[in-house]
Amino acid sequence: MSNITNKNDVSTVFYQELEEIMKRYKIIGCQAVSVYKEQVIWSDSFGDRDVENMQSVSENTMFRIASISKLFTATAIMQLFERQQLTLDSDISDYLGFEVRNPKHPNLIITLKQLLTHTSSLTSDEESNSIYAKFIKDGQASPSVSLKELLVPGGKYYTPQIWGDWQPGTSSNWVYSNIGAIICGAIIEQVSGNRFDSFIQQNIFKTLGMENVAFSYAGMKKDHEFGNLYVKDENTKKYMVTIQDATVTKFNIDSLKNYIPGTHGGLFEPQGGLRTTAFELSKFLRALMNGEFNGTSLLKEETLNMMKSVHWMREEEKHFFSKMGLGLHISHDFLSDYKEMIGHAGEAYGLISNLFWNEEKKFGMIFILNGASINLQNNSRLDVEKELAEVIFKHTIKQYID
Repeated sequence: MSNITNKNDVSTVFYQELEEIMKRYKIIGCQAVSVYKEQVIWSDSFGDRDVENMQSVSENTMFRIASISKLFTATAIMQLFERQQLTLDSDISDYLGFEVRNPKHPNLIITLKQLLTHTSSLTSDEESNSIYAKFIKDGQASPSVSLKELLVPGGKYYTPQIWGDWQPGTSSNWVYSNIGAIICGAIIEQVSGNRFDSFIQQNIFKTLGMENVAFSYAGMKKDHEFGNLYVKDENTKKYMVTIQDATVTKFNIDSLKNYIPGTHGGLFEPQGGLRTTAFELSKFLRALMNGEFNGTSLLKEETLNMMKSVHWMREEEKHFFSKMGLGLHISHDFLSDYKEMIGHAGEAYGLISNLFWNEEKKFGMIFILNGASINLQNNSRLDVEKELAEVIFKHTIKQYID
């Protein structure tokens, strides 16, 4: 692995500060990477991937990275847009093969652009009681489960609570939606004719040479090294396993043999199911930040610029989400000295993940935590995220851009 600063080449103070953050937030395990322009300038891992069996995190440990996964889904949509196989402002019903409407606004279409900017009038997981999660779980057990059952009134998984009272496309009523990414997954399958995981493999992973990576258990190999996810029980103060990946050695793919692409959309969890490492993710970050990686491009420059441009914003600046590109979160609070960083964060099952870069200075950072003591009660960025970002920036990136 070339162009990585060795742990011994960075200051002892840096590692002392990292250790203090690990202790203060009781972080189970961590992977982190810094990049400047085309190069990885620092990479390291800390803590445990499997507490019960005393297995340490390494640079090869694959974690389920949650909502950073949505960036791959959005990129795939934009690849199909480039190929003129879909448009962003058309009715998504045209691609799905059945009508999708907010029943409170039955005459208004819902578009891919609205899904990518979270302005489709789909509600939050809290409002819909995370019904999408049951839909995915049941589909993975029986791939004949149809997306219509989630989106069309009368369906087994349908609930009116998946829709808000406001009109689709209303920028003042922005709500983060996991269901939107599942719909995008189904559209990618319908338009391309390929399974979601296969499309991503051929058009993103293979293009970038990403190896320790999989969007489903079907894409995992027995020799991959996996990490568990942990959440702290506030009553017992002990950590409990939420995703048990570290000891998985057999992946059942038989249930996918009869799956018809486009009928479900969520089998491969396009909203959050990608398993990979921080180092592999850095290839994807550099491709989006620089326009190419190792001489290959995922998208044309003008398409990337569309994705990175602001397509939605709110006046409430202190909210975690204040600006959105097409699938990209444009953050104001990742680093104190840089008011605009582009990328995405993830939080699920105790995991915290961040992938962000600065367009002007061409530096970026990724870190993945598989468990930490945190408070998710407000709409601002977590303190542990801010502190890690500042320390990593100060010791590994700042010298390159001063």
